[in-house]
Amino acid sequence: MAEPSISFLDDTRPPGPPGGGGGGASDKRNWKVLIVDDEPDVHSLTKLLLRNFNYRKRGLNFLSAYSATEARDVLRDNPDIALVLLDVVMETEHAGLALVDFIRTDLNNKSTQIVIRTGQPGQAPPLTVVSNHGINDYKEKTELTQQTMILTVVKALRLYEEFLPSYIAAAKFANLAERAKAGADDRELLRSLRHELEGIDDSAPRPAAAAEPADPRLAALTEREREVLKWVSQGDSNKAIAIRLGVQEVTVKAHLRQIFTKMQVFNRTQAASLALRLLERDGEPPIR
Repeated sequence: MAEPSISFLDDTRPPGPPGGGGGGASDKRNWKVLIVDDEPDVHSLTKLLLRNFNYRKRGLNFLSAYSATEARDVLRDNPDIALVLLDVVMETEHAGLALVDFIRTDLNNKSTQIVIRTGQPGQAPPLTVVSNHGINDYKEKTELTQQTMILTVVKALRLYEEFLPSYIAAAKFANLAERAKAGADDRELLRSLRHELEGIDDSAPRPAAAAEPADPRLAALTEREREVLKWVSQGDSNKAIAIRLGVQEVTVKAHLRQIFTKMQVFNRTQAASLALRLLERDGEPPIR
């Protein structure tokens, strides 16, 4: 497999606007990189070293936060940040580590790559930090030359690319679950789920399609298994489904094993993708 392109743009180009991406105006296709550090010079130097960086024909869009508190707002507003370059000691001695826990636990964001950059390694020993927190890399600021910065960013973007597809599916599924809790119609939710997972563009013209034969995998489901599948498609946990149906959680797990076997799938996401066909073909009423 060919290596992805890594290049640098012409150094004579004028710099982009403050906070902008790799060497030019902000581009939505660029990789988002969040710099979290209470030292303005660190932000400026990072942007300077990476200003002309280009990976897979995409530059960098820089976002800046000067405290962990400020970074939380940026992360909430930008779930597609590929890389966080993070200081440890800011408003508190362990503000950076607390932010890592916020990203991984509170936001349930497992895909964004987090690289610790600290000028006080004694406050956050590498082995302790990497072992106890969801951190992808650790660098001391004194060792961050342009070359090491470039290698660090390339490594992070490659890992982000590898992890992103499964994370996107999980994130979109969670979003649909929230909509379900807000009372959205389950047919509309399942349609949205299938469109998200299969990359369907509702705005694109659709050619007339012949009637699709009934899927024997779906026909094999019992009524109770279909009911469990509907709630799975809306993002309910096993415990929540058990409460809805008035059964034990172990019973729900048993139904799911049967569903996965009959539908020849391996997980909830794959099963939910087929659930839309179940509702559309059988014309079942939405769950209330």
